[in-house]
Amino acid sequence: MKQKGRPRGSVQIVEEAVALLRAASSETIFMYLFGAIPFFVAFLYFLSEMMRNPFARESLAVESLIVALLFVWKRIWQAVFAAQLHELLSGRGFSRRFLFRTIATQTALQPLRLVVLPVIFLATVPFAWAVAFFRNTGLFVALGDPEPVKAARAQSVLWTHQNWGILGILFGAGFVLFLNLMIALVMLPSLVRSFLGIEGDLARMGLLAVNSTTVAIAIVIAWIAVDPILEASYVLRCFYGASLQSGEDLRAAFRKSIAIAALIVISIFLLPARATAQNDRARVETIDPVRLERSIDEVIRRREFTWRSAHSQSSSDKEREWPGWIQSSVKFIREGFEWISDQIQKWFDSVSKDSRDASPKGERPPVMLWSSLVAVALVGGGLALFLRRREKTAQVTAVEPTITPVNLEDESVMADQLPESSWRALADEWLAKGDYRLAMRALYLAGLNFLSERGLVSIQRSKTGLDYRRELERRARATTGVRPEVAAVLQTNNVLFERGWYGRHLVERAHVDSFTAGLDEIRRYAQR
Repeated sequence: MKQKGRPRGSVQIVEEAVALLRAASSETIFMYLFGAIPFFVAFLYFLSEMMRNPFARESLAVESLIVALLFVWKRIWQAVFAAQLHELLSGRGFSRRFLFRTIATQTALQPLRLVVLPVIFLATVPFAWAVAFFRNTGLFVALGDPEPVKAARAQSVLWTHQNWGILGILFGAGFVLFLNLMIALVMLPSLVRSFLGIEGDLARMGLLAVNSTTVAIAIVIAWIAVDPILEASYVLRCFYGASLQSGEDLRAAFRKSIAIAALIVISIFLLPARATAQNDRARVETIDPVRLERSIDEVIRRREFTWRSAHSQSSSDKEREWPGWIQSSVKFIREGFEWISDQIQKWFDSVSKDSRDASPKGERPPVMLWSSLVAVALVGGGLALFLRRREKTAQVTAVEPTITPVNLEDESVMADQLPESSWRALADEWLAKGDYRLAMRALYLAGLNFLSERGLVSIQRSKTGLDYRRELERRARATTGVRPEVAAVLQTNNVLFERGWYGRHLVERAHVDSFTAGLDEIRRYAQR
């Protein structure tokens, strides 16, 4: 077929398709998802059952029929979705009177694509024509075209290079998205384990997570992201292809021009009239200057605007910065020190003058002078002694540890509630009372606190002894100075503790001593 008209580029069509999807309403996007998500969920379940269930043959027929029906369901809603996108371009969209015709045509024609497309692709026959034909058929049926198959065939062979370009661009985008999804599915559990300390089944699997199920999930997510853009691209191709004879694109552009012109006219004639009315109303209203001044003064004195005001340097403004009783106290103390200083200065001046004029050479200073010096020395020494004793008392109080009482019978008690020394002190206390079971619980928490302080385990309420051992093995291999035998010793201690705490075994003093020896061995292996 001879191609008519100058086609748009493939990149331009893809960009217009993205813009068309952004302009579509949420109900239109929901139509696509309402048809696609049930089919893909059923397809993933069917694939997993057929590959892993040894009794899958018993339900093969029923499950295959469900997947086939959901595929037809998807194609029906996808045709309605394409018609709704076409309505944004030309005003002609889906109508309910075409519903039964759409269901019949999609049910009869669309399952053939599952056979035709792979065969055409392997035979290297124009694959893009077949893809465009099946998608165009759904669009024209939903639009109510009298000959949808003929119209779809005519549009599918139009602008072949553009068609191949669209498929290449979206296939490349989908492949890149698929690779990113696979990397995220493989790396995200490991990153969560590294940064948050949460170790799940996916993190333990490592590269084994790359299996048929994860690959299928990544392909489905990538397809759901790319397929609406591909559908919108073929809607645009059909719109521009049909416009070569009907001029539909020119009519759509003319309608947009009329709307823009109407908006400009309204802006020209309406807005000035409104502005004139507002100005007239403003001239009628008079402003009281006294009220205006008072309002401005109230506003600028608000707290949120006071930081903008310049600070005055006058003494009266400085005095208003503090409450009155503080100012009076400071002023009284300052004046008192000044008076005492003046009196002492006058007294020393008078004494030195009397000593020079009236006292014979070698006479001792007056008794008043010696008394004053002794009083000052005693007051200074007493003050220094008081401050030093108070400092020692504060140091002793700060150093003295405080032990918060905890209920060791409570399963919610965490190892990081107390330091290791406090847990050991509790263990000694329960040993003295003869309760070896609670003593071993306190020693167990002390060991976890010791490992946590050295960054070898992270304390969490949901972790078991097996979780702590695996975490310790992993971190011991990555930590310099920590011997790998520490995990085996922790496992031995965990067995002793769990047999006595969760089991029915009687805890005796020998078990506690063995547990304590294990803690000392853990401390020796875990020293950096």
